[in-house]
Amino acid sequence: MLSWLAHFIERHPGLHRTSLAVWKHFPPRLAGFLRTLLTTRWAVGAVAVIIDGEVNPPEVLLVQHSYRTKGAWGLPGGSLESGLRNPREASTEGSRDDIVESSLRREVFEELGIEIEILRLTRIDAVPYVPEEPGPYRLDFYYRCLPKQGFSSLREGLGSGSIKPRSPEVRQIVLVPLSRLKEYDLYSSDARILFPLVT
Repeated sequence: MLSWLAHFIERHPGLHRTSLAVWKHFPPRLAGFLRTLLTTRWAVGAVAVIIDGEVNPPEVLLVQHSYRTKGAWGLPGGSLESGLRNPREASTEGSRDDIVESSLRREVFEELGIEIEILRLTRIDAVPYVPEEPGPYRLDFYYRCLPKQGFSSLREGLGSGSIKPRSPEVRQIVLVPLSRLKEYDLYSSDARILFPLVT
């Protein structure tokens, strides 16, 4: 459809930033309609659940997204790139077994500047409707991850400002105690994953 336009916008940071600022003011149904024009019928996502269980209370890494007025806080990750080639033709690229995991590593590094180690797949969530982002159905793969540099270095980097958002899509990166999650306007899909972890 018009996915080439979305890819063009994402490759131009100034245009990307402006588009995101305008996008968040669209009514949810209009944004959902435009999303169906710009993407496929199913959006496939990869999401990192980065929890430091060694501190008390345990803390989770959250990001604040710039393009949502509701549910702005959530887990880091992103949608898989489907490419612009014809899906009815054979790919010239070699087959990869870790396409979802590779996409997750790439998204987290591009948006946050953090390299992650993926421990395991924890959940696959098929979501027909997301109130904050109506549009194509979502199929999200949630992975338990660790920062490669360790949580001490991550905390130090967040505190000093050396780890900060690298994409116009992300406003803030924070480590939040699981016990304080209710203080954040969480993206509904991520809230369903996180709230059961609160004891």
